[in-house]
Amino acid sequence: MDIAAVLGTVGIIVVFLFGVVTPDIVLINLQYMWNAPSVIIVLFGTLAATLSSYPLDMFLGMGKSIKKVYGSKNVPLIETLVIIVDVAKVARKNVLAIEDSLPSIENEFLRNGLRLVVDRVDRELITDIMQAEIKYADKKKEADMMVIKQMSSLSPAFGMIGTLVGLVLMLQNLDDPSTIGPNMSVALITTLYGSLLSSGVFVPWSNALETARLNEMVLSEMVRDGILFIEKNERAEFIEQDLMNYLPPDLKKKYEELKFSGDKAS
Repeated sequence: MDIAAVLGTVGIIVVFLFGVVTPDIVLINLQYMWNAPSVIIVLFGTLAATLSSYPLDMFLGMGKSIKKVYGSKNVPLIETLVIIVDVAKVARKNVLAIEDSLPSIENEFLRNGLRLVVDRVDRELITDIMQAEIKYADKKKEADMMVIKQMSSLSPAFGMIGTLVGLVLMLQNLDDPSTIGPNMSVALITTLYGSLLSSGVFVPWSNALETARLNEMVLSEMVRDGILFIEKNERAEFIEQDLMNYLPPDLKKKYEELKFSGDKAS
């Protein structure tokens, strides 16, 4: 679970509640913040417009995207680098011996790439195959992100639509001044819902998915380069030094510490 995403969502709720409540009239103020027709217009209007904008399978996949927002976003760069270096040491002696380690490799992209090396597939074809896999996987993640991003732009629009509906209904009862205030409040709360959903929910979700997409792209590119180095039968030390460039400074430092402690233990 991504603690930052959970804390961020909880923080948004706390900030909103802190802004609308006071200790002596908590329930009264919260009552003013709820209006069922406004929720229907904004939430279900946004969902319906999004459904009409994308194929059904992309829309239904939104649940997986939301799950990914709150799931762990840790990309196993160090673990994958260790596997690549270990496999490179084996391949240096006997490429066919790689096959014995394939079942234990969880990363499907890495496992498939090593399978191509074992099968003696042409280097240029390996490059094309892996590049195609990276491209299509990234397009899928980008499409999932775009669904959420579309919702972030639609929800304020439906909030404004709800406000206009409320204003029209309010103007029908101008002969009774006592209803103007409550009706105006209901009209404006729809805009509040739209802005809150957009800025507090959908935009953070979209940004989280974009961050995860970029991190996974880095992992895929590191695996691709590692596979091509192994196919070329490069030395494991050279592969390690080159692929360490994919690690951000904090992970690179951690990897070097782990490597130093491992060498010392040996």
